[in-house]
Amino acid sequence: MSNARVLSLVVLSLVAFSLFGCNEDLSQAALPAPSPTGAGFVSPVPIPTAERTTVSISSPTVVPLPPRPDDFGNYAPTIVEYLNDSKGDEDGLRATLESWGALRQVTDLLRVDVDDDGTGELLLVIVDPSPDYGINARGDLLILDREGGRFSVAYSAAGDTPLLDPVLMEVDDLNGNGHTELAYSSTSCGAHTCFTTVYVVASGTGTYEELTGGGAEMAYVDPGFRDWDGDGIRELLLYGGTIGSVGAGPQRARTEVYGWDGVAYVLVESVYDPSNFLYFRILDANSAFLAGEYDSAIVLYREAIDDPGLDVWMQESEREELVAFSRYRLSLTYLALGQVDQARAARDELLAEQPDNIYAQIVAVLWDTYLREGSLRTACEEVTAFAGSHPQATEVLADYGYANPTFTPEEVCPTNMF
Repeated sequence: MSNARVLSLVVLSLVAFSLFGCNEDLSQAALPAPSPTGAGFVSPVPIPTAERTTVSISSPTVVPLPPRPDDFGNYAPTIVEYLNDSKGDEDGLRATLESWGALRQVTDLLRVDVDDDGTGELLLVIVDPSPDYGINARGDLLILDREGGRFSVAYSAAGDTPLLDPVLMEVDDLNGNGHTELAYSSTSCGAHTCFTTVYVVASGTGTYEELTGGGAEMAYVDPGFRDWDGDGIRELLLYGGTIGSVGAGPQRARTEVYGWDGVAYVLVESVYDPSNFLYFRILDANSAFLAGEYDSAIVLYREAIDDPGLDVWMQESEREELVAFSRYRLSLTYLALGQVDQARAARDELLAEQPDNIYAQIVAVLWDTYLREGSLRTACEEVTAFAGSHPQATEVLADYGYANPTFTPEEVCPTNMF
């Protein structure tokens, strides 16, 4: 479990104890078994959950605690029925859920003003006790509201499909818009890899809305909220992304940054951890090229060519193929900058050092068309046609496992750049 998650849960525990009349001894409460996530989160900055307006339910009626339903789909209706029969007996509800094995920690039952109406709602995170209790446990996150003296389900995160391994992350004004948001995660595990999806929900418009477009997902992730860009508003950060399978290919962890655009959380940046793989040096060079950052691309392609200390993935023959591609791309990048002499030097280096490589033929097609037509876009169109009829051109970067990007003939010489 990450430091960010532990700190968030401790804060929520203290809020529950001090504000909501919780009768539990928090010092004795056991934290749940951690979800199978990856390495520690990158320098999290925990921010305490703000205080909430709370309302006590007066004069509860003592009624028998209901037995645990056989079907998890009946948990929510049974909970609502008990609250209505008992006139909102929260202590009895906690005892009920604990007897069912449905609460994994004290902070999974809170009274919080989630919809900013000045009245506290009941916020529950429940699971179905089963052999998969810690991993792939079916569960739900419920918000129970009281209108006219009657409780009802105002929000169910699971809907018709149980939410796997739910964890409440934070309840706060996360994006600085003056409304309360709640963030929670769900984790599911397959044969090799666990994927966690983070959701952010708000009710500022009067109805509960999910603000991440269906969830932000990553494998073996450590999620949290932090002010990434120094603008005073915390972004949602996901760190991880490696897949536990050899077939996934070489990998490196990354940080995905989801920023608030006024309507939703959207992916604004992906930052990869450093890697000594030659393959990733070329991917970074390609990204710089596509972003029009030609000077950076030149440096990275040059490193790929000149640094024998960069690692190959499976076999040393990869180095020859990737170096040839880099020499071709170095020539193309110089042409994009209008530096014809440097572009010609890179071309000549490829033709002299690796004359039998497919990219020696490609650089020849590029230059023949460019000199004849005087148009780099037309030259790229010719290269694309050549690559489409020569599969070796794309195999150079296409066979590095399913976790890595494919490579198409159109990407050999992107015509949209010129």
